[in-house]
Amino acid sequence: MPQDTFLQQTLHFMQTPITVDIYYHASKHRNIIVLPALGVAIQKYTTLIQQLRLAGYNLIVADYPGCGRNQPRVSATFDYGYADLLGYFIPQLIRISQDLNDSTPIILGHSLGGHLATLYAQNHPVDVIGIATGNIGLKYWDFKGKLNILTAASVINMMIHKDGYLAGYKIGFGDREAKTLMRDWSKVIFTNRYAHIQQAGMSSHKALFIHMQQDDFAPLSSMRGLCQYFQCPEIQSLDLTAQLKGNQHSAWIKQPHAVIQLIQKSFT
Repeated sequence: MPQDTFLQQTLHFMQTPITVDIYYHASKHRNIIVLPALGVAIQKYTTLIQQLRLAGYNLIVADYPGCGRNQPRVSATFDYGYADLLGYFIPQLIRISQDLNDSTPIILGHSLGGHLATLYAQNHPVDVIGIATGNIGLKYWDFKGKLNILTAASVINMMIHKDGYLAGYKIGFGDREAKTLMRDWSKVIFTNRYAHIQQAGMSSHKALFIHMQQDDFAPLSSMRGLCQYFQCPEIQSLDLTAQLKGNQHSAWIKQPHAVIQLIQKSFT
């Protein structure tokens, strides 16, 4: 496997700098942009990034604004929503991909990242990999799931009202999360749709969704609710419970080999 060139670029989002890491080799023909889960620093995906590089992909990776290594941190005065990420953050990552080569960019999104990848694909020519992600609209969840989501939404909105942002680290749900982002998220619970963010479309581009069995944060029913925005989505289900203990929503990040095998079968 050829040695990648490591590059860094600085983007700007609402006049704040965003550091982007780029792993590139001219012999590699597909570029993957990684969008993390809510409150998860891109550093947590190091093993995934390394293994995707070894599998023959160029990588473009960055923390969300105000998250991970980016400053300033999310606060009551530094706020953004889904539409801001779709309109100003992701397009800059896409332009980096286009500067590397003319292949269709692949957006790999975990959880929240899968929401964003799906929405972006409605209006732009990108392929999508959604991992442990789904539509949080109540209609896609069983009774227990509905109860958990409603409880979470109630707590989240009370905390936002108090602090002006979500101090998610206090409740084990994200880190410091933007007020508008979380209110966008909450609205989907009751509408089952993303119309408050953008008009829904139907993407004809390739989409691979990978479900983790016993993932209480993104059950298969909710993943199917997100897949409906693609004409021909591929859904795969992985059972990693024997080798990976803990929360299946995120445990796969530590040992992503099975995930990468599925990616390689679909995206060459």
